[in-house]
Amino acid sequence: MGLSPYATPLDVYKSKHGVDREFDPLLAFIGHESETIIAKWVEQYSGVDVTLEPAFMARSIEWPFLHASFDRVSSDPFTTWQFKTAHHYTGHKWDEGIPTDIRVQVQAEMAVAGTQRAAVVVWIGGREFRLFWEPRDDRFIREHMIPAVMEFWCDRVSAGVPPMPSTLAENAERFPTEPGKEIEASEMAMEAVDRRSVLLSDMQAMKAEADALQLVIANYMEDADTLTFEGRRVLTYKTQAGRPSFDGKRFKEDHPDLAAEYTRQGAPFRVMRITKEKK
Repeated sequence: MGLSPYATPLDVYKSKHGVDREFDPLLAFIGHESETIIAKWVEQYSGVDVTLEPAFMARSIEWPFLHASFDRVSSDPFTTWQFKTAHHYTGHKWDEGIPTDIRVQVQAEMAVAGTQRAAVVVWIGGREFRLFWEPRDDRFIREHMIPAVMEFWCDRVSAGVPPMPSTLAENAERFPTEPGKEIEASEMAMEAVDRRSVLLSDMQAMKAEADALQLVIANYMEDADTLTFEGRRVLTYKTQAGRPSFDGKRFKEDHPDLAAEYTRQGAPFRVMRITKEKK
């Protein structure tokens, strides 16, 4: 449904065709091992009288294209549990309740499991636990989620039609340039071209203004490295050592074999430039 911060629609499409993208194994390890601690917190400290049972994957009978992987389940009544971890600096995303992308996930789990509510536990910053109960929303499931997932499965995955790219990197991978090929712009495309030009021009103007203001501040500070206002530190302006640089051109000339051995070709990318008319 385009809500995941970890995968684009094209990532999902490719995974359904057996092409998984790289994922940090350390993050996967931390997430998996954290489940044990969260489960113990639920049973010992949450105040809920429950015994958690091992997780498993299930497939919907009504919607066979829909799967769900439960982190834990409990009985009497049968309930699915979803465990999450959050960094201390992202814990605020849970202040208003379960984030939208995770709510959609547990709604899918309830659709598969046939349950009326799900439990979600988040472990924030390695110190704080929060337990949420998410009620089943049949209207959302039948009017929004299932149609969207069914369309993606039938019109994209089963039909072999990949979704449009969501990032410039995906665009470069899916649409390598065909030299000499031209395409006529629609009104919508020209609106995007013109708006992009305006934004780039504004960015350049703002950068020039910011540089001018930086010079004003630097001249005012002279050789001071810290600027304060009413006793409060406002900013610092310190001399730093220059960054070391590697003379790749000279190294290639002096050691061509080593340069070739340790040179890797980067992924192709596309560059967009406005064409100026010749006068």
